[in-house]
Amino acid sequence: MTSPPPAPDTTDWAAERYQTLAARLQPISEALCATADLRAGERVLDVACATGNAALAAARRGCAVTAVDLDPGMLAVARHRSAIEHLPIEVYAGDAQRLPFPDRSFDAVLSTYGAMFAPDTGATARELARVCRPGGRIALANWSPGGVIDEVFAALHRHLPGSPDLTRAVDAWGTTEKLRALFPTARVTTAARHLDLRSTSCEAWSETFLHSFGPAAPDLADASGTATALRAELLRAFGDHTSPDGPGVRIRHAYLEAVITPSP
Repeated sequence: MTSPPPAPDTTDWAAERYQTLAARLQPISEALCATADLRAGERVLDVACATGNAALAAARRGCAVTAVDLDPGMLAVARHRSAIEHLPIEVYAGDAQRLPFPDRSFDAVLSTYGAMFAPDTGATARELARVCRPGGRIALANWSPGGVIDEVFAALHRHLPGSPDLTRAVDAWGTTEKLRALFPTARVTTAARHLDLRSTSCEAWSETFLHSFGPAAPDLADASGTATALRAELLRAFGDHTSPDGPGVRIRHAYLEAVITPSP
């Protein structure tokens, strides 16, 4: 038996830290591929793929998968996962606002809480539609306004100087009305979904998030009042969406699932 390939040789530890979160969010990608009814042999693109959750979910269904992301560290982790799981995907560096593929290249275009964070919302929507064949599917999982991740993003923006306001992306992509405005000539079908993450405690999950989410982790070494305040506010945000679960807890992560069908 051959040994698995070595871990990615990359100095972008943020990507490897992020995989701690991505592994827990994998069910969102599996559910999205099921909703999109992906079939073996279909050409599928995962946009802003991060460490490859949606790409690998599509590959498990026998699709011919391409994945694209701007972050080389994320792409290195996606390649590593592809190799050790024996799920072939083609991985490219690229921008969701200027996808490096011809028109109508794919039967389905996916993005799980990825393309929504590209700065130019309109350009991103147009690119997703451009590379999808007419009658194909654009399947998205976007964080919902008022959900725990929306509250967490607001807390990070308040407490980390210079950090982007990610709640704007949630507002722009997280409702049916906004998606219909972004894709005015397509048929848009949506459903409110949620993922319950289980943990031993709300405190434990809050610390896992802080140590794994790239924009937050570097600031945790700072023992200043800012770091203390950030921890407290994130704990409150997660606590607002937490329910008892036997000896542990479950934390509800709300998101919008959408399937968008470009006009023939």
